[in-house]
Amino acid sequence: MFAEFFGGMMKWFSDLSPSTLAVAFVVAVVAVLFALKQGLRSKPLPAAAPQGGPGKWAWIAVAVLWVVVMLNYFDRQLLAVLNSSITNGGENGIAMTQAQFGMVTSAFLIVYAALSPVGGYLADRFSRKFIILCSLVVWSAVTWMTGTAQTYEELIFWRGAMGVSEAFYIPAALALISDYHRGSTRSMATGLHMSGIYAGQILAGYGAWIANDPSCALGWRLTFETFGFIGVAYAFVVIFFLHDPKPAEDAEGGAEAKPDAAPAAAESAPSFSIGQVLRSLFTGRAMAMLLIMYAFAGFANWFLMGWYPRLLQDMFGLSEAEAGPTATLWVNIAKYASVLLAAVVADMWYRKNRHARAYVPGICFCLAGPCVIIAMLPALGVPLGLGLVATVALVSMQGVAQGSLDATLMPVLRSHIDERFSATGYGLLNLTSVSAGALISWLGGYLKDAGIALGVPLSIAGVLMVICGLFFFFLPKKNA
Repeated sequence: MFAEFFGGMMKWFSDLSPSTLAVAFVVAVVAVLFALKQGLRSKPLPAAAPQGGPGKWAWIAVAVLWVVVMLNYFDRQLLAVLNSSITNGGENGIAMTQAQFGMVTSAFLIVYAALSPVGGYLADRFSRKFIILCSLVVWSAVTWMTGTAQTYEELIFWRGAMGVSEAFYIPAALALISDYHRGSTRSMATGLHMSGIYAGQILAGYGAWIANDPSCALGWRLTFETFGFIGVAYAFVVIFFLHDPKPAEDAEGGAEAKPDAAPAAAESAPSFSIGQVLRSLFTGRAMAMLLIMYAFAGFANWFLMGWYPRLLQDMFGLSEAEAGPTATLWVNIAKYASVLLAAVVADMWYRKNRHARAYVPGICFCLAGPCVIIAMLPALGVPLGLGLVATVALVSMQGVAQGSLDATLMPVLRSHIDERFSATGYGLLNLTSVSAGALISWLGGYLKDAGIALGVPLSIAGVLMVICGLFFFFLPKKNA
């Protein structure tokens, strides 16, 4: 019964999907009008956290952005779980080698990496809501266009275009949330938002079911088109329910600031050049260390996002419909639980130890790296005899580590830099992480075409996870 209902809903969305570009145009017009009314420049915030906690609009922002980031990662993960359907070269497929498929993934990551610092810099200077909204509309329209691609060249173009749009989202969203949450709720708010990433990846695992199961059977093209339409439609929610944070009013009894409250500070943000921002960020060694650490963490994370379903198919002979959910479900359940638990632990421990938000992911990565290496030993020729359940459980420890990092990275970053430049700093972190992901995504396909098991690059990534964990304990303590 549920499958029939869900299948009917998906087919209803697919009937609407041709209107995606028209709806996107309407959203863009409305967004521009709102932006002109509210102002495009970012507004300065008071240095101290608001009295009485962050307030309702801070938590509404987390809820609205949770759905946005869920759609973000659903759309980008969908390509990996539909690998076989896309590359089969049949009537609806696009013939390509696995190395070429890796390049499609890498095209997104290369563009995404290169533009992440640009997106962060713009989010530090202009309305973060407006940047988030534009990013959502453009990547959803590009998701729809991906389903219309007829050639390898078109597919790689649209994945690159998705990298352009998505590069602007994460730095702006995390900076907006941590602007609202400037006290002891910062890790929890960040963790709740980042949990939407894992929900999107879990749901994307069922993209293969939506595309291929008889109750839905949309095919990979209509699956992309359907969820592109859903993303564009959700932009209306963002327009009306997401607000840039404003300084609290000096109202009677310390009332919480409304989203349309007039700022108490200066109306325009201070002007700063990219050179000034970079000089500030790289004062001391903290930023350089964080860049290396995030790159090392990114090798395993991006490899699993791009190649984990195919790795399970190779190791255990699973079908695409079986491998997709298995690959995305358990590791992302681990991430989901970890991002929330790590946020709670980090915020509680932070009250007693100002370095706790760095120690939590450090411990998790030092434990998870060896688990990933052990899981890949059979792929390296070691006769360990691990089954599917044990392999998935061990690899899911990477999810525990990644969840702890996602909950604490922005708070750790903001404790080591000038907070005015937090979005730019996070954009630079994305640059190194995603660049590492682009490299390992291409390497996975190259090695597979050469007859080398996908477990080899994942084993290397496990070693880098341990190094990443150790680095957390050596971050500078002065400003933590």
